[in-house]
Amino acid sequence: MDSLLIPFRQDETNEKKAGNDNMGLFRKLSLTRQILFLVLMMLVILLISFIISNKIAERIVERKVTDTVGKILLQVEEKMTSFYADMGGISISLLYSPTIQTLLKSEDILTVIQMNEEVTSMFANTMSLKESISGIRLYNNKGTVVANSGAGFGDSVQHPLQTTEYSGLLSTNDPYYTIAVPIYNLKSVQIRDYRGACIFIMDISNFNSILQNAKITPNSHLLLLDQNNKILASEGEASNIDTNDLAEWKNDERYIVQTVTLSRTGWKLISAIPKDELLQDLNTVQRLNIATYLVMIVMLGLFLLLFFTRIMRPIKALMDFMKSYSKKGGETRFNIVYHNEIGVLAAHLNKMLDEIASLGKEIRLTQIRMYEIEIAKNQMEISAYRNQINPHFLYNTLDCIRAMALYNKGAEIAEITVSLSNLFRYSVKGNDFVTILEELSHVREYAKIIEFRFMGRIRVEIEADDRLLGMKTLKMLLQPIVENAVFHGLEKKRGNGIVQITIQLLAENRVRYIVQDNGCGMDERQLQELIQRLKKSDALVPAVTDDKQGIGLANIYRRIKLFYGDVAEMDIQSQLNIGTMISISIPLHNNAEQEEGTIRVQGIDC
Repeated sequence: MDSLLIPFRQDETNEKKAGNDNMGLFRKLSLTRQILFLVLMMLVILLISFIISNKIAERIVERKVTDTVGKILLQVEEKMTSFYADMGGISISLLYSPTIQTLLKSEDILTVIQMNEEVTSMFANTMSLKESISGIRLYNNKGTVVANSGAGFGDSVQHPLQTTEYSGLLSTNDPYYTIAVPIYNLKSVQIRDYRGACIFIMDISNFNSILQNAKITPNSHLLLLDQNNKILASEGEASNIDTNDLAEWKNDERYIVQTVTLSRTGWKLISAIPKDELLQDLNTVQRLNIATYLVMIVMLGLFLLLFFTRIMRPIKALMDFMKSYSKKGGETRFNIVYHNEIGVLAAHLNKMLDEIASLGKEIRLTQIRMYEIEIAKNQMEISAYRNQINPHFLYNTLDCIRAMALYNKGAEIAEITVSLSNLFRYSVKGNDFVTILEELSHVREYAKIIEFRFMGRIRVEIEADDRLLGMKTLKMLLQPIVENAVFHGLEKKRGNGIVQITIQLLAENRVRYIVQDNGCGMDERQLQELIQRLKKSDALVPAVTDDKQGIGLANIYRRIKLFYGDVAEMDIQSQLNIGTMISISIPLHNNAEQEEGTIRVQGIDC
């Protein structure tokens, strides 16, 4: 099953890819070609829909007319059947009357002659009932004419006659047909006691009135054919119709032909309707559709003309201006000719160019000012470096002092000198990032100096998650905060002081540094002033000597914001005479690289 599905999925994928390629090719075309292609597709679709709708309308009309003609032919057939029933009733009433029965039973010629006047009167009354009865001839069982009335013909019948028979067309000059009816003795015990026959000579003119009401269109043909395909009656011009070749006539595509065979006589009712006449009204609709199609072509042509002159030409001029502006530049602006949407767009373009030119001037002036400031800053840094003690020379000198202290058996002097030397050596490391373990080692060296200076009154305690020791962090992140806690919180405190450092692993791959002391703390006003000063990260930290300014905290706050952005957080909580807690939360990372001349951190896993 899977082997069958794989080719199917591949084919489906190929089809989707081909469709996307075709759509991509269409999108790459110019807007003009896309519009022309869509207009052409619209015209083709309209033409196809016109042809299909015309064919469907023709078929609907033909089907409806065919159904209608079929119903009309059934009505004609019912009228013919009713006519046959009338003739059957007339013949029974006449032929089985006592007079006719006595006449046919009598073999006496004198009796026959005496009854002839009565029989003739009955025949006359019968012919008055049906105008189409032209004559009546009565035959005995031997085939001899015993009575005659009306039009007479020398035709004879085959005796004995078994059933009622309808002849075909018997004459073309004076067209007529006959109905031959057998006569039996009703009083005989025999099943069929044949007594004779009666011939009704029938005029075919009555059929014309029946067919006339069944005609569909003025030029349609409605024919009544006998058993030999001779025309008994017709409506419409039938002289050019060859009734001997009905099969070919039915296959003629110029006509819609339907045929109904009358069961009693074997005659045929044939309806032939010319398609041109039938679809004449539909041709009017077709001409209207064609006119509509031509009008739409003209309207599309006007649309294309308007599109190219009022839209594409201004757009092309605007594009040419934009291409040439990079070469000309300066004060060149687009000449607005049209006052439509393209004109509004061009006006906004000119306004944008004016604003760009104005901004360019401002940027150039700003760059000049920044360049001058940078030059002044560099000059100040050069002056500062000239007056600065070389850190390398300083920690080398401290190593010399340590050696002299050890020589003179001053272990404490040697130990504090080593710690101070390590502090300077750590500060001149070229990297901005160190491991958390290295940062904590630096804090411990600083803690040794503090313990020596304050004779053990101030202690630094560290609690760190062992999983974090190998992770990288910003250098000099904790020592300035500890120094701030010592000199701003614990130095003025009476009694022992503790600085507690806690490093925790947080959710979402973050690390939190907490530095908490039990020093003097700050009141609410001082705390808010410090927080507001930290938030002004865009301003340079003022070089003041007041130890309450929190310069170390401001520098750390600016550093973490520069390196980590808004994801870095610093929280300060303090209560007067209780202590201060500083919490820093930053993303945790395994590796940090600082590109030369930048301050952007790379490789942070957050």
